[in-house]
Amino acid sequence: MVKQAILTQKSTRITNGKLLTDQALLDRGMNVEECRAICTSPQIPLREKLFFRIIYETQLRPFEVLNLLIENWDREQRLVTAVRVKQKTAPAKGDRRKKIYLPSKPRTVILTENTNLMLKTVVSNRKKGCIFVNVDGNMLTMAWFKDRINHYAKLLGIQKDMKYYDTRTGEIHPRHLVTCMALREAGERHHDNAGGSRKLSAVAAGHTMAVKERHYEKVGEDFEQVHESYRRFHPAFVEGW
Repeated sequence: MVKQAILTQKSTRITNGKLLTDQALLDRGMNVEECRAICTSPQIPLREKLFFRIIYETQLRPFEVLNLLIENWDREQRLVTAVRVKQKTAPAKGDRRKKIYLPSKPRTVILTENTNLMLKTVVSNRKKGCIFVNVDGNMLTMAWFKDRINHYAKLLGIQKDMKYYDTRTGEIHPRHLVTCMALREAGERHHDNAGGSRKLSAVAAGHTMAVKERHYEKVGEDFEQVHESYRRFHPAFVEGW
């Protein structure tokens, strides 16, 4: 028997599709224990773990983390800044999924001490360029990290699947719930649930003004307040992951 459809996805990639589930909305995201496993497990290589940790701690979008530059990292203050960079390769003709919309305004976020130390190890003696590169020095892809988080979530026994019904084809497919974007959403939610300011986490996440006005009060972009709120309330900072 098909489960009740209670959430319609509006993403352009799954237009006319629905997730089929009986779970309440708040039960579908990653919990703190699952995020801690992805961010701290010794079974996950340092480079991949660093990528996941930055997403969870800072609420930067996965593609923003992928495009972080060494020269925009303050090692002493533990700050990294996501800036707009030019796309190196044009998307394939007719392939919307390869379009990358980078932030129009720089956002400076703070890292935990352990994540900052991991970043120093991963970067080593490199002075500039992308942080996340392969052994040949080429920037890794978002598809590669999506595959890696799914692999390690299954390895740790925390991957969850939800049925996704494609109304165009009539087929039902599994959709993973432990993803890079789920880590980002969870970090913001865990900060808010612990008593942190929802307005400040909106700034950290870089929501558009339309989203901020719809879901939050208008706020300025005082990143010092954002950093202090994360130090006080975000699990990764409070528990010293």
